Amino acid sequence: MNNEKIITIYHFNLLSEAMIVRGRLESEGIPCMIQNELISQVAPFYSDSFGGVKLQVNESDVAAAMEILKEAGYVE
Repeated sequence: MNNEKIITIYHFNLLSEAMIVRGRLESEGIPCMIQNELISQVAPFYSDSFGGVKLQVNESDVAAAMEILKEAGYVE
């Protein structure tokens, strides 16, 4: 990730789902990160109070990442 603005593109309930999608984005050359990853591992019952597991990308990668999420059936 560089100095660009970071945008949350999707909220997951399960860390495993977020990691699968992160792997797909990274395989397409889109750098991304997962926020709240540790809290969802240590205390998964608190994850929702922090907004779930958040998948984030650089602002310039939002359109490409959303297209991948559409192909995967996460968004319409």
